[in-house]
Amino acid sequence: MKKMMGMVALVTAAVAGNSWAQGARTLDLAPQPLAEALQGLAGQTGIQILFDAAELQSARSRGLQGSLTPEAALQKLLQDTDFVFHSTAPGSYVIQRRSRSGNVLPEVLVHGQRLRAETEGSGTYAAAAATVAGKVALTPREIPQSVSVLTRQQMDDQGMVTMVDALQQVTGVNVIANDTTQSQYLSRGFSLGVMQDGVPSHSGLTAVHQFDLALYDRVEVLRGPAGILQGTSEPGGVVNLVKKRPRDTFAAAVTASTGSWNNNRVEGDITAPLNAERSLRGRLVVSDEDRQYYYDRARTNKWLAFGALEYDLSPATTLSLSFAAQDSRSKAPSSGLPKYKDGNFLKVDRSTNVVPDWVVYSYYTEETSASVEHRFANKWVAKASYSHRTQNAFSKDAWPSSGVNRATGTVDAYNRSQYTSDDRRDGLDAFINGPFDLFGRTHNLLLGVNAEVYNSRSKSGSASTVANVSLADAASLPEPSFTYTSGSESERAQSGVYSQLRLSLADPVTLVLGGRATNFKAKSRNVSPSTQSAWRDGAQANNQFTPYGGLIVDVTRQISLYGSYADIFVPQTQLKADGNALDPRVGKQYEVGSKGEFFDGRLNASLAFFNIRDKNRAYRDPAYPAASTPYYLNAGEIESKGWEAEVSGSPMAGLELMAGYTRLETRYLSDRTLQGKEYSIQSPRDSLKLWANYRFNQDSLRGLNLGLGTIVSSGAGSSRGNRNVETQGGYAVVNALVGYQIDKNYSLSLAANNLFDRNYYATVGTFTAYNFYGEPRNLMLTFRARY
Repeated sequence: MKKMMGMVALVTAAVAGNSWAQGARTLDLAPQPLAEALQGLAGQTGIQILFDAAELQSARSRGLQGSLTPEAALQKLLQDTDFVFHSTAPGSYVIQRRSRSGNVLPEVLVHGQRLRAETEGSGTYAAAAATVAGKVALTPREIPQSVSVLTRQQMDDQGMVTMVDALQQVTGVNVIANDTTQSQYLSRGFSLGVMQDGVPSHSGLTAVHQFDLALYDRVEVLRGPAGILQGTSEPGGVVNLVKKRPRDTFAAAVTASTGSWNNNRVEGDITAPLNAERSLRGRLVVSDEDRQYYYDRARTNKWLAFGALEYDLSPATTLSLSFAAQDSRSKAPSSGLPKYKDGNFLKVDRSTNVVPDWVVYSYYTEETSASVEHRFANKWVAKASYSHRTQNAFSKDAWPSSGVNRATGTVDAYNRSQYTSDDRRDGLDAFINGPFDLFGRTHNLLLGVNAEVYNSRSKSGSASTVANVSLADAASLPEPSFTYTSGSESERAQSGVYSQLRLSLADPVTLVLGGRATNFKAKSRNVSPSTQSAWRDGAQANNQFTPYGGLIVDVTRQISLYGSYADIFVPQTQLKADGNALDPRVGKQYEVGSKGEFFDGRLNASLAFFNIRDKNRAYRDPAYPAASTPYYLNAGEIESKGWEAEVSGSPMAGLELMAGYTRLETRYLSDRTLQGKEYSIQSPRDSLKLWANYRFNQDSLRGLNLGLGTIVSSGAGSSRGNRNVETQGGYAVVNALVGYQIDKNYSLSLAANNLFDRNYYATVGTFTAYNFYGEPRNLMLTFRARY
């Protein structure tokens, strides 16, 4: 059987169009990871080098200097490694693992190879492929929708640790804090959904505690409706979180960091083959964090453990198993500041925290995952994945029930409550994907099925309110003895079958057609300590069909134009006058744009224009204006439109960047009280996100890297839709980094966030809470060791 070589990196000249040269060149490459050294060699010589970045992950190069031919340089770079090179054409080379006999593996497929989407070890911000839009790896130009990928390299460079760190860097994504531990994520004015390694998770991202980034290879974000693969979901898009995989070569890394406000963290990551044949591979990732915050008294202790195994049942079949656990406990976590009763921001220091010390949020999360993949000889692939996640949450909380009296500095009352919940989520996804020939051309078909059941059981209790509390004395608010008085249980189940057909109409033209039939049912009931009740039906849908279509035209070898259509399907719980639940929200998105890959694939660029119509939204029934229970009609409609531009990758040797701009306009087209007004007032109309990192290769600066970035926002209103409170105007925050590669194993970096200490509100809330200052200037020192 032919051996396929997964290509994660296609490294060529630093300037598009550079011709290859066999003559000697003056070369200067520092000791560094082998993948980065090969990238540098390609940039300095103009040759083309193909390699599997996953295989090269732990390999390092001693560097080289002097006048050498490309082949002599390749030979020197690969010296003392397990890799050799093989010429496939003049100026084109493939890097391969040396066989046990010491010879080159006999056969390499350069064209038509299976793409690999892993980013770990690639050394780049330009993802070669993503799986968020079609289960299997597709290049960005093969996806007729807006897609961003945060690679492992960018996450490491910027010191990203949490989901907030990651998504606030993604083009078009608006991060809104709920409290110290949780946030909401919006795109195009709507919530984002989530998939775990391609397995859908209904409502699994918004306001739910997530695993830290230490266990992920990459974060893929598709903007716009993703119902064909996700099922029921808001039209904002979907985030696909892809875990690290075990490797067949040994690699280990330790990262230790310390920063402002006693922010201390350590991570460990080790992977290796577990038998001589490398058919069994394992990986272990652990982290421990103890941190405080810019606001007083708050503190979080958190640990994470992740283990994964891969076993090749045969050369064509791989079984994967993983287990992750995370425990997080936050003391005196902030839910943001209240406002004055007139709706204006408080005039207080950014360190102000208005909750007592006994407030605590605690989450313990476990996830067990399994998958089996079979690769057929005819290039078809079948894969089945299962995920089981549980979460136990506990909180004791206190918060103001009114705005602050400007004259006295007091609030009318403080509420106090206790809450606990046990959540269980089971998800399954299975698909088969592959090419077929028809009318003399090769096309591709994806067929799949997925299902999910999410159950949540909770109980809560409240203590008496405390009247006339001075905000300055909120920390001394007494802790009551709580008694649970109410309980509830809810369950949501969805399942569906989906398909996607990619038709090659001509060499430059691809038509993408798809659809999904979805079943959805929600139900709830009262449980102890409430009086037990029967299950009550909620939102539901049967065989709801969601179509999708797209057209891609390659106008040059580097640039494609595309257009796409996607449907929206969101069940609703509000009641009509006849007692039945409203019909699901439906709608559509039209998107047109262009995508390009330049510098031989090292730089991706995209430009997209979109228009979303969200129809059948709940509209208060005017025939029942005085009803004690409000009734609704399927009559509301919202429009979201705008454009996005993004560039990611390496436009020149040593430089990696990610830059994205978004223009967004949302409005109510049909609503009882808000018609014609802005819909998503919490989303900025204009936002710019930029990060660039440059690694020096000159003698005097070799080993040094400098990073600089900014997040610019035109400002936003209340995250809870309150139009009667002060809003945050436009602002810009600058972040910077200086790093040094001490030797091939060790590096040190110092990051400065909010470099110029801009004072602003990152999230605007209500009269009582959710008004969060942006973090003041802070530093983070990080030491990394890689072996």
